[in-house]
Formats: sequence, structure tokens, C-alpha cells
Amino acid sequence: MAVKRESIVKALGVPHNEADDYLIQLIDEMIARCMEICNPQAAVSVFDKPVFNKDAGEMVIDGTIFSLNKMVTSALAKSTSVAFFTGTCGEETGQYSKKLLKEGHTLEGLIADLIGSEIAEGVADYIHKKVESDIALEGMKATNRYSPGYCNWPVNDQQKLFRLIGENNCGIRLTESSLMLPIKSVSGVIGLGRNVIKRGYACAWCDAEHCLYRDKKNDRDPMAV
Repeated sequence: MAVKRESIVKALGVPHNEADDYLIQLIDEMIARCMEICNPQAAVSVFDKPVFNKDAGEMVIDGTIFSLNKMVTSALAKSTSVAFFTGTCGEETGQYSKKLLKEGHTLEGLIADLIGSEIAEGVADYIHKKVESDIALEGMKATNRYSPGYCNWPVNDQQKLFRLIGENNCGIRLTESSLMLPIKSVSGVIGLGRNVIKRGYACAWCDAEHCLYRDKKNDRDPMAV
């Protein structure tokens, strides 16, 4: 798992060819520091025989109804099992970012915060690839991953997800508003089955402007317009 300097430069809103030596060196130093102090964790819980209602945009697992919406339900509908995942980079990078900001190191604090987000997303990428690798031995495939709060999946379904997986949650806590703590954490679902399809994210069908998956050029949905 690595954090790319280019991703941080882009997140800062600086064109890559305009990043000066000072900024590049600072980012590299901050990446090294954050990677040194972070405490990434990942967990996966697999549930068999999910029931999908594509018309209602729902998935039912062990009596729990998830209101995924029609788009996500359709993407998962051929799954014979689903993997719920959680992951986090831990509290450390968030605390480090807050400390820097409190001390007046605004740029450094912002960079540390962005690096924490990249580490958390790296944990999600790791989980996805590990799940794909493990089930490939059984002749199965995985769908894209989807998270509450994205693709019009209501964020309050996070509460149901965490109740279902129980203590297999990397120590992540939920607030009443379904915010995950530590902040730099991820959760979601991956569909598993012999006939599922992993496709690009249908960004044109979704109105979530700040989605982590928006405009990933190599993952664009061939059906998106």
C-alpha cells in the first residue's frame, strides 16, 4: 500500500507541472511520516444467499433490509454471496493533522489529512484485491465495491451494516449520524459470484459530486454517457 505524491498534489488543486520543489519535498516528507505512524486495519465478513429486489432497490441479508437503490442493487443482483468490509488507517494520522493545524502549520495539517484519506482508500483497494484473489481460487468473481453514502445508497444504512458484522469492524465506531470514527475509515459491500461483472463506476448516473470513485479514468462505465 503506497500513497502517490501526484494524488496529494492533485487533491491540493495544484497542477502537477506547477508543483515547486518545496511542495514536492514537503509532500514526500509528510507521506513518509504519516506512513510511519498510521495503523491500517481491514476486515471482511461474508454472507451467503442475499435476496435482491431490483424494482424496490433493496437487498435482504439475514432479515436485514438494505435500501441500496436500483443502480447498486442491479450491479449486485447476480451475487450468490456478499462481502461487507471495513477498513481504517487508524486515529494517528487524524491526530497528527489536528496537532499541526492547532500549531498553525496549516499546509502541513491539510496534507496530513489528505494523506490519511489516501491511506484509507488504499486499505479499501487492498481489501478488494484480496477478496478477488481469494475467491478466484473457487472460480468466482467480484463486483465493484459500493459504500453507504455513495451512488445514492443512504448513509444511515451504515448502522445496519455495522450491526450485521458485529465486532468484526476494525474497532471503528459510528456516531448517531452514521459518521465513522476514526474519520479516515471505509466500509461497504462487494458482490461475489460466478456470473457477476466488475464494471466501471456509472458516474453519469450519480449526483454525488465528491465521490471517491468519480472520474477514475480506468474504471469508467462503458454504458455511461
